Amino acid sequence: MSLTFSRRHALALAGSSALAPAAFAQGAFPDRAVSMIVPFAPGGTPDIAARLMAPKMGELLGQPVTVENRAGAGATIGTRAVVQARPDGHTILMGSISFLTAPLTADPMPYDPVAQLRVISLISTSPYVLIVRADSPARDIEGFHAWTRERGNRLNYGSAGSGTPLHLGGELYKLMMGVDLTHVAYRGSGPAITALLAGEVDMVFADVPGASGQIAAGTVRPLATMVRERIKQLPNVPTMAESDPRLRDYDVYTWAMLVAPKATPDRAVNRLHEVAIAAARQPEVMRRFEEMGFDYVGSSPADGDKRLEAERDKWRDVIRRANIRVDL
Repeated sequence: MSLTFSRRHALALAGSSALAPAAFAQGAFPDRAVSMIVPFAPGGTPDIAARLMAPKMGELLGQPVTVENRAGAGATIGTRAVVQARPDGHTILMGSISFLTAPLTADPMPYDPVAQLRVISLISTSPYVLIVRADSPARDIEGFHAWTRERGNRLNYGSAGSGTPLHLGGELYKLMMGVDLTHVAYRGSGPAITALLAGEVDMVFADVPGASGQIAAGTVRPLATMVRERIKQLPNVPTMAESDPRLRDYDVYTWAMLVAPKATPDRAVNRLHEVAIAAARQPEVMRRFEEMGFDYVGSSPADGDKRLEAERDKWRDVIRRANIRVDL
């Protein structure tokens, strides 16, 4: 059955009070274009999700949904723009987990992700993967462990930015394995992979959707995924956790999450949630999600807020134990 909806059909599906006629009598939402900010350069998980979903959401809303990349400072530049935006639902963020972790590494925090943002929906999660160039001397994860022991801080690893989980994943690896590597921050996963191909760095802790094209082309080699269980997109690639007993608790992943300023009214959040879920569930979008390594979640706003708090507590503890401090 086709999942393409007209604006009238989308409204007819509404079951929440946010879509009741009395609510709309106060003024239709949206009454102009919605700006979906991605706090990274093009090419990573949130950017891919945003560009897949924004056109579909625009069709359902009856107003354009434009994607705007505002990269830098580990996702905090783009996120802060949303935190400071008018809380009316017309400015939202499609972010990775970095918008949560990056401010936790700074003192003072540039913003409080839990206190100043509310979740529209956790759209999907996605694993991370350790990649090297195809000509790297590290042919497998065991060889990689030996390589990092021998070369230490003469080896550079690239990430999507300071304070991002790709950065924290590298620091966790160093902490657990007792090695030293040099971190190089970029303005997103895409630029970090480009730097790897250019020989600027020796390895990248990357998101699977962002790396999948280069993996398929054979220009990079995936050595290990960074989650506890093997993933269906790379079934022959071992996990970090299985590669060495010291890494048994290693588990790092990202997400594509839609959020809005904290004071955004329920009516706007519920409407955005409805159309985001409808857009994500359309067959062509779901097919691309699966191909790119996204695991669809589609949480409610309330469940998303709980997830945000739980992940905040988890990563705050990791950052404290690893003594990670970043000048954003």
